[in-house]
Amino acid sequence: MEYKRKGSSFFWPVVLIGVGVILLLRNLEIIPVFNLSVLLRLWPLILVVIGLDILLGHRASWVGGVIGLLAVGGIIAFLMLSPSLGIKETGGTKTDTISEPIDAATSAKYYLEFSSDPVELNALADNYHLISGTITHRGTLNFNVSGTEEKVVHLSQTTTSDDWLQWNFVFAEQKWNIALNPDISSELVVDGGSGSVNMDLSGMKLTSLQAAMGSGSSQFELPVSDTPYTALIESGSGSVNMTLPAETNLELTLDSGSGSVNISVPAASALRIEVMDSGSGSLNIPGGMEQIGGGVDMETGAWQTAGFDTAASKITIKIFNRGSGSVNIH
Repeated sequence: MEYKRKGSSFFWPVVLIGVGVILLLRNLEIIPVFNLSVLLRLWPLILVVIGLDILLGHRASWVGGVIGLLAVGGIIAFLMLSPSLGIKETGGTKTDTISEPIDAATSAKYYLEFSSDPVELNALADNYHLISGTITHRGTLNFNVSGTEEKVVHLSQTTTSDDWLQWNFVFAEQKWNIALNPDISSELVVDGGSGSVNMDLSGMKLTSLQAAMGSGSSQFELPVSDTPYTALIESGSGSVNMTLPAETNLELTLDSGSGSVNISVPAASALRIEVMDSGSGSLNIPGGMEQIGGGVDMETGAWQTAGFDTAASKITIKIFNRGSGSVNIH
């Protein structure tokens, strides 16, 4: 008995070509930004189309092609008609500009909650604004400013599972570029998220800094100041690199995690280091410092440079919790 060999269906090649056509039409902005979660609601139709191809597509190659063509055409029509069907266009990656005038502000407290996007933060070149920035991101940006003379600024991002199913297929780099006023007294409370963070605070009038960092690497450059200020850094699994100012009274408290911490201290600075927890990571401090407390194992104790007690400007580093990452002070 001779069996007739069934031909291959054109269904899947046509579907692949159709997917490419849909992406091209999106890039040309002929169809709006679409949400994959909306398309996933049509999954029963996908089963119907595949079933038709199994039943009919292998009887003749062109039949499978027609089924695939009809399926792709239906999806394109659905996407193009989605605004008129009441399905809102929701963007994937978007760019928002934030700005707030300084008005009568004499001080500001900034609550900055970053996401997984990289962040660049520095001082404004002018003193007319309290904050200014350009943020390319996904999800919803939350920006709020309250107060008159003592301003409070909240900046964060909210995302949902749908945000990661919304694609515009325009692959703009997601990044936060933020600049803060350099002339008014400023407190910063930062949640670092999982993205890299580069904070150049030189030139700002910083009164305090609290930063809880995540898995992304971070870089801090702290400002020179005529008045004492404090900094509290809680590091996570990402590395932390800090550059401390000269001729400034600064108290830095460190709660380190599994990432390495590298602190650069200006030469000839009056420096005191207090270590209250041994941890499992290594500790390296500058040579020539006098040990004034603690054991001989260099795990806990206190060290200071000669003349620290009588110095006009002092840097004190307190390490009250050490993780598995190395702490290097140089």
